[in-house]
Amino acid sequence: MADDNLVLAARLAEAERERVPLADLLAHADRLSRNVAYYVAAAVQDARASGTEWVRVAQAAGVSVETARAKWNEQKVKRLLTDRDQRSPAPLHHAEPPRGVPEATEQEPPFPDGSGAAGARRQLAAALCGLQQKSAVTLQEAAQQAKLSPSYVSRILAGNRLPAWPVVYMLATIFRGSAGDLKFLWERAQGACPPPRQSVTGAAAQLQSALRGLYLAAGEPDLRCLVEESEESLTAETVQEVLDGDLIPHWRTVEELVVRMGGDAAPIRPLWEDLHYAFLASRDVFPEGGLARSGLPGAESDPGAEGPVS
Repeated sequence: MADDNLVLAARLAEAERERVPLADLLAHADRLSRNVAYYVAAAVQDARASGTEWVRVAQAAGVSVETARAKWNEQKVKRLLTDRDQRSPAPLHHAEPPRGVPEATEQEPPFPDGSGAAGARRQLAAALCGLQQKSAVTLQEAAQQAKLSPSYVSRILAGNRLPAWPVVYMLATIFRGSAGDLKFLWERAQGACPPPRQSVTGAAAQLQSALRGLYLAAGEPDLRCLVEESEESLTAETVQEVLDGDLIPHWRTVEELVVRMGGDAAPIRPLWEDLHYAFLASRDVFPEGGLARSGLPGAESDPGAEGPVS
């Protein structure tokens, strides 16, 4: 049910972007709302089955014990879940497009190449395609697992459609990739502004994820070919350390790496400056040769720093 909520939310967001009629939007919202109610009831039932007392259920839900008992007693939960099954048997397992969102057409051209949002959109599609090819998951299999139509997934991979973030997250996961590596490209494709200042480890994780996303979009080229005829500072070993999250290089190195991966260095610069600013708040000078991850303030006490930034 939690997975269904993710898909339903993505479909609602996509329908909103498509500016479908109000009746269709409200139908999406109603389905999501009902599924959330089903999920809450089932979650309470699972908690009760595992021995959770009503007083703890009431505390978690922010209601009185009497209200919790009346709202989620066993008989009522069974009726709710039966209603769910009767309303929509296998509700999201048919490969149908979101209601109100048109199918792909042969006449719709892909977005143009270039920098900015269009360039990021192209790179996002390329990165997803690279993950899909590497995973050997077919388009039909991916569509079935994501509970979307094959034509809709095809348009995403072709770059003809910019999906909501939950859809990108689902597809990256299905293709056995790291969704966090694609967050920067998706935000750029949306025209999002750089995030506000954050911690050193958070800024480092965001920069590294963005660079890994660009590497995926470039087709994961051989590192020695990538740095061929490069300045001495950019070596295959350096790039490997950067992609592994073990090194945050100086800006000149980051810039050259981004350009060699076919990216635009301008939107990466604020991410690097965010890291630089946070680092200088606790140190004197950014190291000339780059910064090892072990040198980040609080790195040893922040085990989750390497994860994707939400």
